[in-house]
Amino acid sequence: MSILNTSLFATSEHRTIGVGFHNVGSGVLRASNETIVRKIEAHYGERCGHIPLDCEKSSVLISVHTADIQAQMAYLSHLFGKEVKAITADELKNELKISPGHRALVVPYVNVPEATKRIEGELGAESWGLPDSMVNILKNKADFYQLADEFSLDGFRTPDYRISNLADLSREALDFLGKTEDLVKKAGLAKYPLGVMLRAAESDGNYGCCLVYEKDDLIIVVVDGDAEHAQYYTNWNEALAVSQKHLAATMNPQREARIVISRFLDMADSPGMSVVIIDGRVESLGWNGQLQKKGSKACIGTSTYRPKNAYLSRLQQEYEDQTAAFFETLLRKTAQKCGIDFASIRGVANIDIMIPSRLEERLQQKRGQKAAHYLAECNPRWTNYTDAIMTIIGVNRKEQTINNMRTVIQEGILTLDKHHVPENVDPASLRELIFKRDEVLKQDGTRIICRMAKNPVGLIFAGDVKKAQQELASIVHLLASKKTVEAVLTFK
Repeated sequence: MSILNTSLFATSEHRTIGVGFHNVGSGVLRASNETIVRKIEAHYGERCGHIPLDCEKSSVLISVHTADIQAQMAYLSHLFGKEVKAITADELKNELKISPGHRALVVPYVNVPEATKRIEGELGAESWGLPDSMVNILKNKADFYQLADEFSLDGFRTPDYRISNLADLSREALDFLGKTEDLVKKAGLAKYPLGVMLRAAESDGNYGCCLVYEKDDLIIVVVDGDAEHAQYYTNWNEALAVSQKHLAATMNPQREARIVISRFLDMADSPGMSVVIIDGRVESLGWNGQLQKKGSKACIGTSTYRPKNAYLSRLQQEYEDQTAAFFETLLRKTAQKCGIDFASIRGVANIDIMIPSRLEERLQQKRGQKAAHYLAECNPRWTNYTDAIMTIIGVNRKEQTINNMRTVIQEGILTLDKHHVPENVDPASLRELIFKRDEVLKQDGTRIICRMAKNPVGLIFAGDVKKAQQELASIVHLLASKKTVEAVLTFK
Protein backbone atom coordinates (compact mmCIF):
# COMPACT_ATOMS: atom_id res chain seq x y z
CA MET A 1 0.00 0.00 0.00
CA SER A 2 1.24 3.53 -0.80
CA ILE A 3 2.45 5.51 2.20
CA LEU A 4 -0.02 8.21 1.11
CA ASN A 5 -2.86 5.87 2.08
CA THR A 6 -1.20 4.27 5.10
CA SER A 7 -2.10 5.38 8.61
CA LEU A 8 0.46 7.77 10.05
CA PHE A 9 0.45 5.72 13.23
CA ALA A 10 0.71 2.27 11.65
CA THR A 11 3.45 0.17 13.28
CA SER A 12 4.90 -3.28 12.74
CA GLU A 13 3.40 -4.55 15.98
CA HIS A 14 -0.23 -4.58 17.08
CA ARG A 15 -1.17 -1.63 19.28
CA THR A 16 -3.90 -2.01 21.83
CA ILE A 17 -3.59 1.47 23.26
CA GLY A 18 -2.95 4.71 21.34
CA VAL A 19 -2.41 7.91 23.32
CA GLY A 20 -2.26 11.57 22.37
CA PHE A 21 -0.05 13.68 24.65
CA HIS A 22 -0.56 17.43 24.31
CA ASN A 23 2.59 18.48 26.14
CA VAL A 24 2.41 22.19 25.38
CA GLY A 25 3.70 23.26 28.79
CA SER A 26 6.44 20.77 29.57
CA GLY A 27 7.38 20.39 25.91
CA VAL A 28 6.69 23.43 23.78
CA LEU A 29 7.53 25.92 26.55
CA ARG A 30 10.02 23.81 28.47
CA ALA A 31 12.31 26.80 29.20
CA SER A 32 9.55 29.20 30.26
CA ASN A 33 8.85 30.04 33.87
CA GLU A 34 6.18 28.12 35.77
CA THR A 35 3.63 30.94 35.64
CA ILE A 36 3.64 30.94 31.84
CA VAL A 37 3.57 27.13 31.69
CA ARG A 38 0.52 26.94 33.98
CA LYS A 39 -1.25 29.67 31.98
CA ILE A 40 -0.71 27.86 28.68
CA GLU A 41 -1.65 24.47 30.04
CA ALA A 42 -4.87 25.94 31.45
CA HIS A 43 -5.88 27.23 28.00
CA TYR A 44 -4.64 24.40 25.78
CA GLY A 45 -5.10 21.44 28.13
CA GLU A 46 -8.29 20.31 26.39
CA ARG A 47 -6.86 20.44 22.86
CA CYS A 48 -5.57 17.22 21.31
CA GLY A 49 -6.29 16.08 17.76
CA HIS A 50 -3.15 13.95 17.31
CA ILE A 51 -4.67 10.79 18.79
CA PRO A 52 -4.00 7.36 17.22
CA LEU A 53 -7.63 6.46 16.53
CA ASP A 54 -6.82 3.19 14.74
CA CYS A 55 -5.69 1.54 18.00
CA GLU A 56 -8.23 -0.55 19.93
CA LYS A 57 -8.31 2.02 22.74
CA SER A 58 -7.67 5.73 22.26
CA SER A 59 -6.77 8.07 25.10
CA VAL A 60 -5.32 11.48 25.90
CA LEU A 61 -2.55 11.65 28.50
CA ILE A 62 -3.21 14.29 31.17
CA SER A 63 -1.66 15.34 34.48
CA VAL A 64 -4.88 15.53 36.48
CA HIS A 65 -8.56 14.97 35.80
CA THR A 66 -10.76 18.08 35.61
CA ALA A 67 -14.42 18.59 34.74
CA ASP A 68 -13.42 20.69 31.70
CA ILE A 69 -11.20 17.94 30.28
CA GLN A 70 -13.80 15.24 30.90
CA ALA A 71 -16.47 17.33 29.14
CA GLN A 72 -14.19 17.90 26.14
CA MET A 73 -13.35 14.18 25.90
CA ALA A 74 -17.05 13.32 25.94
CA TYR A 75 -17.60 15.87 23.14
CA LEU A 76 -14.76 14.43 21.06
CA SER A 77 -15.98 10.88 21.65
CA HIS A 78 -19.36 11.82 20.16
CA LEU A 79 -17.67 13.41 17.15
CA PHE A 80 -15.21 10.55 16.55
CA GLY A 81 -17.81 7.85 17.09
CA LYS A 82 -15.35 6.22 19.46
CA GLU A 83 -14.64 6.62 23.16
CA VAL A 84 -11.62 8.81 23.88
CA LYS A 85 -10.60 8.68 27.53
CA ALA A 86 -8.52 11.15 29.51
CA ILE A 87 -5.90 9.12 31.33
CA THR A 88 -3.12 9.90 33.80
CA ALA A 89 0.34 8.29 33.68
CA ASP A 90 -0.52 6.00 36.62
CA GLU A 91 -3.78 4.96 34.98
CA LEU A 92 -1.96 4.24 31.72
CA LYS A 93 0.56 2.04 33.55
CA ASN A 94 -2.32 0.10 35.08
CA GLU A 95 -3.92 -0.29 31.65
CA LEU A 96 -0.67 -1.70 30.28
CA LYS A 97 -0.54 -4.28 33.07
CA ILE A 98 -3.83 -5.64 31.74
CA SER A 99 -2.23 -6.12 28.31
CA PRO A 100 1.21 -7.59 29.08
CA GLY A 101 3.57 -7.79 26.13
CA HIS A 102 1.95 -4.83 24.36
CA ARG A 103 3.44 -1.35 24.36
CA ALA A 104 1.27 1.72 24.03
CA LEU A 105 1.92 4.17 21.20
CA VAL A 106 2.15 7.71 22.60
CA VAL A 107 2.04 10.67 20.21
CA PRO A 108 3.36 13.82 21.91
CA TYR A 109 2.74 17.29 20.52
CA VAL A 110 6.51 17.77 20.52
CA ASN A 111 9.00 14.97 21.06
CA VAL A 112 11.55 16.82 23.20
CA PRO A 113 14.04 14.69 25.21
CA GLU A 114 11.96 15.27 28.36
CA ALA A 115 8.93 13.71 26.63
CA THR A 116 10.93 10.76 25.29
CA LYS A 117 12.31 10.08 28.76
CA ARG A 118 8.83 10.08 30.26
CA ILE A 119 7.15 8.07 27.50
CA GLU A 120 9.82 5.43 27.00
CA GLY A 121 11.44 5.43 30.45
CA GLU A 122 8.56 5.96 32.85
CA LEU A 123 5.70 4.47 30.82
CA GLY A 124 7.58 1.85 28.80
CA ALA A 125 5.70 3.04 25.70
CA GLU A 126 6.80 3.95 22.18
CA SER A 127 7.04 7.62 21.27
CA TRP A 128 5.97 8.88 17.82
CA GLY A 129 7.58 11.90 16.19
CA LEU A 130 10.90 13.31 15.08
CA PRO A 131 13.84 12.00 17.15
CA ASP A 132 14.42 14.18 20.20
CA SER A 133 17.99 15.06 19.19
CA MET A 134 16.66 16.67 15.99
CA VAL A 135 13.85 18.39 17.88
CA ASN A 136 16.36 19.87 20.32
CA ILE A 137 18.22 21.69 17.55
CA LEU A 138 15.35 22.64 15.26
CA LYS A 139 13.02 23.88 18.00
CA ASN A 140 15.50 26.29 19.57
CA LYS A 141 15.43 29.64 17.73
CA ALA A 142 19.14 30.35 18.24
CA ASP A 143 20.33 26.83 17.39
CA PHE A 144 18.07 26.69 14.32
CA TYR A 145 19.42 29.93 12.86
CA GLN A 146 23.00 28.80 13.46
CA LEU A 147 22.21 25.44 11.85
CA ALA A 148 20.67 27.14 8.80
CA ASP A 149 23.76 29.32 8.45
CA GLU A 150 25.99 26.25 8.72
CA PHE A 151 24.09 24.40 5.96
CA SER A 152 23.79 27.56 3.79
CA LEU A 153 21.18 26.07 1.45
CA ASP A 154 20.16 27.94 -1.70
CA GLY A 155 16.96 29.99 -1.91
CA PHE A 156 16.35 30.57 1.80
CA ARG A 157 18.40 32.22 4.49
CA THR A 158 18.21 33.70 7.93
CA PRO A 159 17.43 37.40 8.27
CA ASP A 160 20.04 39.70 9.79
CA TYR A 161 20.21 38.57 13.41
CA ARG A 162 22.28 38.50 16.55
CA ILE A 163 22.18 36.18 19.56
CA SER A 164 22.31 37.94 22.92
CA ASN A 165 22.23 36.89 26.54
CA LEU A 166 19.13 38.13 28.37
CA ALA A 167 21.23 40.30 30.69
CA ASP A 168 22.76 42.17 27.72
CA LEU A 169 19.63 42.44 25.60
CA SER A 170 18.92 46.20 25.71
CA ARG A 171 22.51 47.13 24.89
CA GLU A 172 22.88 44.50 22.17
CA ALA A 173 19.53 45.37 20.57
CA LEU A 174 20.37 49.09 20.53
CA ASP A 175 23.71 48.38 18.87
CA PHE A 176 21.99 46.05 16.36
CA LEU A 177 19.44 48.77 15.55
CA GLY A 178 22.25 51.24 14.88
CA LYS A 179 23.92 48.89 12.42
CA THR A 180 20.56 48.19 10.77
CA GLU A 181 19.88 51.90 10.37
CA ASP A 182 23.32 52.34 8.79
CA LEU A 183 22.83 49.58 6.21
CA VAL A 184 19.40 50.91 5.24
CA LYS A 185 20.78 54.45 4.80
CA LYS A 186 23.73 53.12 2.82
CA ALA A 187 21.25 51.39 0.51
CA GLY A 188 19.44 54.71 0.00
CA LEU A 189 16.20 53.39 1.52
CA ALA A 190 15.78 55.78 4.43
CA LYS A 191 12.02 55.11 4.56
CA TYR A 192 12.49 51.43 5.34
CA PRO A 193 10.73 50.73 8.70
CA LEU A 194 13.20 50.34 11.55
CA GLY A 195 12.63 47.68 14.18
CA VAL A 196 13.62 44.39 15.77
CA MET A 197 11.97 41.11 16.65
CA LEU A 198 13.13 39.80 20.03
CA ARG A 199 12.51 36.11 20.69
CA ALA A 200 13.63 33.98 23.58
CA ALA A 201 15.54 31.03 22.10
CA GLU A 202 12.99 28.57 23.52
CA SER A 203 9.94 30.76 22.90
CA ASP A 204 7.04 29.24 21.01
CA GLY A 205 3.51 30.04 19.91
CA ASN A 206 4.04 33.82 20.39
CA TYR A 207 4.88 33.37 24.07
CA GLY A 208 8.23 34.95 24.90
CA CYS A 209 8.64 37.46 22.07
CA CYS A 210 8.51 41.22 21.55
CA LEU A 211 8.15 43.10 18.28
CA VAL A 212 9.64 46.58 18.64
CA TYR A 213 9.39 48.99 15.69
CA GLU A 214 9.19 52.64 14.79
CA LYS A 215 6.13 54.28 13.28
CA ASP A 216 5.05 57.94 13.14
CA ASP A 217 7.82 59.03 15.54
CA LEU A 218 6.74 56.49 18.16
CA ILE A 219 8.33 53.21 19.21
CA ILE A 220 5.69 50.48 19.33
CA VAL A 221 6.13 47.37 21.47
CA VAL A 222 3.93 44.34 20.73
CA VAL A 223 4.26 41.72 23.45
CA ASP A 224 3.59 38.03 22.69
CA GLY A 225 1.85 38.96 19.44
CA ASP A 226 -0.91 40.90 21.22
CA ALA A 227 -1.27 43.92 18.91
CA GLU A 228 -4.52 45.01 20.62
CA HIS A 229 -2.53 45.90 23.74
CA ALA A 230 0.50 47.44 22.04
CA GLN A 231 2.58 49.86 24.12
CA TYR A 232 3.92 53.18 22.82
CA TYR A 233 7.16 54.93 23.73
CA THR A 234 9.09 57.96 22.57
CA ASN A 235 12.60 56.50 22.72
CA TRP A 236 14.31 53.21 21.98
CA ASN A 237 16.03 52.86 25.35
CA GLU A 238 12.75 52.79 27.24
CA ALA A 239 11.06 50.49 24.71
CA LEU A 240 13.92 47.99 24.79
CA ALA A 241 14.13 48.08 28.60
CA VAL A 242 10.41 47.24 28.83
CA SER A 243 10.86 44.44 26.29
CA GLN A 244 13.79 43.00 28.23
CA LYS A 245 11.76 43.07 31.43
CA HIS A 246 8.87 41.26 29.75
CA LEU A 247 11.06 38.56 28.28
CA ALA A 248 12.75 38.04 31.64
CA ALA A 249 9.31 37.49 33.18
CA THR A 250 8.47 34.74 30.69
CA MET A 251 11.77 32.86 30.73
CA ASN A 252 13.65 30.43 32.92
CA PRO A 253 17.18 31.81 32.36
CA GLN A 254 18.76 28.91 34.22
CA ARG A 255 17.46 26.67 31.45
CA GLU A 256 18.00 28.97 28.45
CA ALA A 257 19.09 32.62 28.63
CA ARG A 258 19.64 33.42 24.94
CA ILE A 259 17.57 35.90 22.92
CA VAL A 260 17.49 36.06 19.12
CA ILE A 261 17.48 39.66 17.88
CA SER A 262 16.46 39.87 14.22
CA ARG A 263 15.81 42.73 11.86
CA PHE A 264 12.23 43.88 11.33
CA LEU A 265 11.35 42.77 7.81
CA ASP A 266 8.94 44.38 5.40
CA MET A 267 7.16 41.27 4.11
CA ALA A 268 4.71 40.43 1.35
CA ASP A 269 3.51 37.37 3.26
CA SER A 270 4.66 34.73 5.74
CA PRO A 271 3.34 31.25 4.85
CA GLY A 272 4.22 28.07 6.65
CA MET A 273 4.72 24.57 5.31
CA SER A 274 4.06 21.30 7.12
CA VAL A 275 5.44 17.95 6.02
CA VAL A 276 4.98 14.33 7.03
CA ILE A 277 8.07 12.11 7.21
CA ILE A 278 7.49 8.36 6.78
CA ASP A 279 9.75 5.53 5.61
CA GLY A 280 12.48 7.81 4.30
CA ARG A 281 10.09 10.04 2.35
CA VAL A 282 9.04 13.63 3.01
CA GLU A 283 5.52 14.47 1.85
CA SER A 284 4.57 18.14 1.70
CA LEU A 285 1.16 19.48 2.75
CA GLY A 286 1.82 22.67 0.79
CA TRP A 287 1.93 26.22 2.06
CA ASN A 288 -0.43 27.16 4.87
CA GLY A 289 -1.70 30.63 5.63
CA GLN A 290 -0.43 32.36 8.76
CA LEU A 291 -3.19 34.64 10.07
CA GLN A 292 -1.78 37.80 11.64
CA LYS A 293 -3.43 40.72 13.37
CA LYS A 294 -2.63 44.16 12.00
CA GLY A 295 0.47 45.52 13.68
CA SER A 296 1.77 42.09 14.72
CA LYS A 297 4.05 39.55 13.06
CA ALA A 298 2.80 36.76 15.32
CA CYS A 299 0.52 34.01 14.05
CA ILE A 300 -2.97 33.92 15.62
CA GLY A 301 -4.38 31.19 13.42
CA THR A 302 -3.67 29.03 10.40
CA SER A 303 -5.57 28.08 7.29
CA THR A 304 -5.43 26.58 3.84
CA TYR A 305 -3.22 29.00 1.90
CA ARG A 306 -5.32 31.44 -0.14
CA PRO A 307 -3.14 34.01 -1.98
CA LYS A 308 -4.33 37.56 -1.33
CA ASN A 309 -3.48 38.75 -4.83
CA ALA A 310 -2.12 37.66 -8.22
CA TYR A 311 1.46 38.46 -7.15
CA LEU A 312 1.30 36.03 -4.20
CA SER A 313 -0.45 33.46 -6.36
CA ARG A 314 2.46 33.58 -8.77
CA LEU A 315 4.94 33.30 -5.91
CA GLN A 316 3.13 30.26 -4.56
CA GLN A 317 3.31 28.54 -7.95
CA GLU A 318 6.98 29.42 -8.24
CA TYR A 319 8.23 28.73 -4.73
CA GLU A 320 5.93 26.20 -3.01
CA ASP A 321 7.79 23.18 -4.43
CA GLN A 322 11.11 24.93 -3.78
CA THR A 323 10.10 25.37 -0.12
CA ALA A 324 9.34 21.65 0.13
CA ALA A 325 12.68 20.71 -1.46
CA PHE A 326 14.56 23.06 0.86
CA PHE A 327 12.79 21.73 3.96
CA GLU A 328 13.44 18.12 2.97
CA THR A 329 17.14 18.83 2.49
CA LEU A 330 17.28 20.66 5.82
CA LEU A 331 15.65 17.72 7.63
CA ARG A 332 17.89 15.14 5.97
CA LYS A 333 21.06 17.09 6.78
CA THR A 334 19.89 17.58 10.37
CA ALA A 335 19.26 13.85 10.74
CA GLN A 336 22.72 13.15 9.36
CA LYS A 337 24.27 15.65 11.78
CA CYS A 338 22.46 13.91 14.66
CA GLY A 339 23.44 10.42 13.49
CA ILE A 340 19.82 9.43 12.77
CA ASP A 341 18.82 6.93 10.07
CA PHE A 342 16.33 9.04 8.10
CA ALA A 343 14.38 5.95 7.01
CA SER A 344 13.54 5.25 10.67
CA ILE A 345 11.75 8.58 11.20
CA ARG A 346 7.99 8.95 11.48
CA GLY A 347 6.83 12.41 12.33
CA VAL A 348 5.53 15.81 11.29
CA ALA A 349 7.31 19.16 11.11
CA ASN A 350 6.61 22.71 10.00
CA ILE A 351 8.70 25.59 8.75
CA ASP A 352 7.62 29.24 8.55
CA ILE A 353 9.13 31.46 5.88
CA MET A 354 9.00 35.18 5.13
CA ILE A 355 8.49 36.43 1.58
CA PRO A 356 10.20 39.79 0.97
CA SER A 357 8.09 42.75 -0.09
CA ARG A 358 9.13 44.85 -3.07
CA LEU A 359 10.89 47.18 -0.65
CA GLU A 360 12.85 44.33 0.95
CA GLU A 361 13.72 42.99 -2.51
CA ARG A 362 15.18 46.41 -3.34
CA LEU A 363 17.21 46.32 -0.13
CA GLN A 364 18.59 42.89 -1.06
CA GLN A 365 19.58 44.24 -4.48
CA LYS A 366 21.19 47.37 -3.03
CA ARG A 367 23.21 45.21 -0.64
CA GLY A 368 24.39 43.00 -3.50
CA GLN A 369 22.64 39.94 -2.06
CA LYS A 370 21.15 37.11 -4.07
CA ALA A 371 17.34 37.12 -4.05
CA ALA A 372 16.10 34.82 -1.31
CA HIS A 373 13.24 34.21 1.07
CA TYR A 374 13.85 34.31 4.81
CA LEU A 375 13.48 31.67 7.50
CA ALA A 376 11.29 32.58 10.46
CA GLU A 377 11.35 29.40 12.53
CA CYS A 378 11.09 25.63 12.46
CA ASN A 379 8.50 23.72 14.47
CA PRO A 380 9.61 20.05 14.56
CA ARG A 381 6.22 19.02 15.91
CA TRP A 382 2.49 19.18 15.42
CA THR A 383 1.08 22.69 15.02
CA ASN A 384 -2.38 24.12 15.60
CA TYR A 385 -2.84 23.53 11.84
CA THR A 386 -1.82 19.87 11.56
CA ASP A 387 -3.48 19.06 14.89
CA ALA A 388 -6.70 20.59 13.56
CA ILE A 389 -6.41 18.63 10.32
CA MET A 390 -6.19 15.40 12.31
CA THR A 391 -9.25 16.45 14.30
CA ILE A 392 -11.26 16.99 11.11
CA ILE A 393 -10.14 13.60 9.76
CA GLY A 394 -11.32 12.07 13.04
CA VAL A 395 -14.74 13.75 13.08
CA ASN A 396 -15.24 12.79 9.43
CA ARG A 397 -14.52 9.17 10.46
CA LYS A 398 -11.69 8.83 7.94
CA GLU A 399 -8.34 7.05 8.23
CA GLN A 400 -5.44 9.20 9.43
CA THR A 401 -3.44 9.24 6.20
CA ILE A 402 -1.45 11.80 4.22
CA ASN A 403 -3.97 11.76 1.38
CA ASN A 404 -6.81 12.44 3.80
CA MET A 405 -4.82 15.30 5.33
CA ARG A 406 -4.41 16.78 1.85
CA THR A 407 -8.14 16.39 1.19
CA VAL A 408 -9.01 18.38 4.33
CA ILE A 409 -6.62 21.13 3.21
CA GLN A 410 -7.97 21.20 -0.34
CA GLU A 411 -11.58 21.39 0.86
CA GLY A 412 -10.68 24.25 3.21
CA ILE A 413 -9.69 24.57 6.86
CA LEU A 414 -9.15 27.49 9.21
CA THR A 415 -8.22 27.25 12.87
CA LEU A 416 -8.23 29.90 15.61
CA ASP A 417 -6.92 29.26 19.10
CA LYS A 418 -8.14 32.50 20.65
CA HIS A 419 -11.49 33.68 19.33
CA HIS A 420 -12.98 36.14 21.80
CA VAL A 421 -16.72 36.00 22.50
CA PRO A 422 -18.82 38.32 24.71
CA GLU A 423 -18.31 37.81 28.45
CA ASN A 424 -21.93 36.74 28.95
CA VAL A 425 -21.56 33.80 26.53
CA ASP A 426 -21.05 30.56 28.45
CA PRO A 427 -18.35 28.51 26.66
CA ALA A 428 -19.97 25.17 27.57
CA SER A 429 -23.30 26.32 26.11
CA LEU A 430 -21.48 27.57 23.04
CA ARG A 431 -19.85 24.16 22.54
CA GLU A 432 -23.23 22.46 22.90
CA LEU A 433 -24.76 24.67 20.22
CA ILE A 434 -21.75 24.26 17.96
CA PHE A 435 -22.20 20.49 18.25
CA LYS A 436 -25.91 20.72 17.36
CA ARG A 437 -25.31 23.01 14.40
CA ASP A 438 -22.35 20.95 13.18
CA GLU A 439 -24.63 17.90 13.02
CA VAL A 440 -26.64 19.71 10.33
CA LEU A 441 -23.75 21.38 8.50
CA LYS A 442 -21.73 18.18 8.13
CA GLN A 443 -24.29 16.83 5.67
CA ASP A 444 -22.83 19.29 3.14
CA GLY A 445 -19.22 18.76 4.24
CA THR A 446 -18.94 21.87 6.42
CA ARG A 447 -17.74 21.53 10.02
CA ILE A 448 -17.46 23.74 13.11
CA ILE A 449 -15.47 22.15 15.93
CA CYS A 450 -14.83 23.55 19.39
CA ARG A 451 -11.25 22.77 20.42
CA MET A 452 -11.24 24.56 23.76
CA ALA A 453 -14.42 25.65 25.54
CA LYS A 454 -12.82 28.74 27.08
CA ASN A 455 -13.05 32.44 26.44
CA PRO A 456 -11.25 33.04 24.16
CA VAL A 457 -12.52 29.88 22.52
CA GLY A 458 -10.51 27.53 20.29
CA LEU A 459 -12.22 26.72 16.98
CA ILE A 460 -11.81 24.77 13.75
CA PHE A 461 -13.77 25.64 10.59
CA ALA A 462 -13.65 23.17 7.70
CA GLY A 463 -15.24 22.78 4.28
CA ASP A 464 -17.11 25.97 3.46
CA VAL A 465 -15.10 28.03 5.93
CA LYS A 466 -16.97 31.29 5.29
CA LYS A 467 -20.33 29.63 5.88
CA ALA A 468 -19.04 27.98 9.06
CA GLN A 469 -17.83 31.34 10.39
CA GLN A 470 -21.19 32.93 9.62
CA GLU A 471 -22.99 30.14 11.46
CA LEU A 472 -20.76 30.60 14.49
CA ALA A 473 -21.35 34.36 14.49
CA SER A 474 -25.10 33.74 14.47
CA ILE A 475 -24.87 31.33 17.42
CA VAL A 476 -22.70 33.73 19.42
CA HIS A 477 -25.04 36.65 18.69
CA LEU A 478 -28.06 34.71 19.94
CA LEU A 479 -26.30 33.55 23.12
CA ALA A 480 -25.01 37.07 23.77
CA SER A 481 -28.61 38.30 23.45
CA LYS A 482 -29.32 36.12 26.52
CA LYS A 483 -31.19 33.51 24.55
CA THR A 484 -31.27 30.11 26.23
CA VAL A 485 -29.79 27.08 24.50
CA GLU A 486 -33.33 25.77 23.98
CA ALA A 487 -34.41 29.07 22.42
CA VAL A 488 -31.44 29.11 20.07
CA LEU A 489 -32.15 25.55 18.98
CA THR A 490 -35.78 26.48 18.34
CA PHE A 491 -34.65 29.50 16.34
CA LYS A 492 -32.41 27.30 14.23
